[in-house]
Amino acid sequence: MQKLGCPLYKFTPRGVGVYDPRVTSLVNISENQSLLLKGPFQSWKYAHPVADQLRQRLRFRRELTEFVADFLTGNVPPGWTALKFVRVGVHVRRGDFLGAWARSRGFTVAGKSYLQRAMGYFVERFGQVQFIVASNDIRWCQKHVTSSMFNKTNVNITFSVKHNAGQDLALLASCNHTVMTTGTYGWWAAWLANGITVYYANFPRRGSRLSTQTRSSEYYRPDWIAINDSNNHIVTRSDH
Repeated sequence: MQKLGCPLYKFTPRGVGVYDPRVTSLVNISENQSLLLKGPFQSWKYAHPVADQLRQRLRFRRELTEFVADFLTGNVPPGWTALKFVRVGVHVRRGDFLGAWARSRGFTVAGKSYLQRAMGYFVERFGQVQFIVASNDIRWCQKHVTSSMFNKTNVNITFSVKHNAGQDLALLASCNHTVMTTGTYGWWAAWLANGITVYYANFPRRGSRLSTQTRSSEYYRPDWIAINDSNNHIVTRSDH
C-alpha cells in the first residue's frame, strides 16, 4: 500500500535580507495543505503589518523577566537616579563572523571605532547613559569598550557576563534603545526594544555574495540610524 503524506507547500524567500512580496500569496494556500516556510525572512516588512500581534506573542518567560528585573535593579550605577538616565543595549557579534567562510561570504564585524561613534550618538543625545553590553566575545568588549571613551561622570558601561543567549536577549530587549553590530540576534534585540536603533552601515561587505542577497532598505527599519566605522559618521541609505 502506498503511504500518503500530508500535502505540503514550501515557500523560500528570494534572498537573505530582503522582502519577498510573494509572501502575500500564501493566504491562498489550501486549508488541506501544510505550509513550510524555509529561510531567514529577515526584513522589517514582514513584521510591520503584524507588529502589535507579534509583540503580544513574543513575550519572555517569567524566569527571564525576573532575571532582567534583578539585573537592572542590581546594576544601577552608584549615585544615579533610575528615572534620570536611559539604558542602551549594545550587542557585539564576533565569534563565528570572524571565520574565513563568513568573511568570504560578506559578513563583517564592527570594531571599536564604530562602537565609539554609535554609543557617542546616545551620549550626545541623552547626556546620562548606561550601556548594557552583551556579546559572544565579552572579553574583547571588556578590553575595547570602556568608559574612557567618554566622560566618566555621565556614562556607565555594564557587561552581561556568563549569561545564556535567552538572558542576554531579554536584557537587550528591555533597554530603552539599541546599538546593533551585525547578525539577526542583534536585529531582533533592537526590534523588540523598539526604541532608537543605531546599526552598523558596513554590513554586508560591498561587492560580496551576501550584499547581492540583501537590501538595506528592506532589512533595516526606515527609522533606524546607519553609522559606519569611518570618519563619515552617520550615513544615508544610498551609501550602503
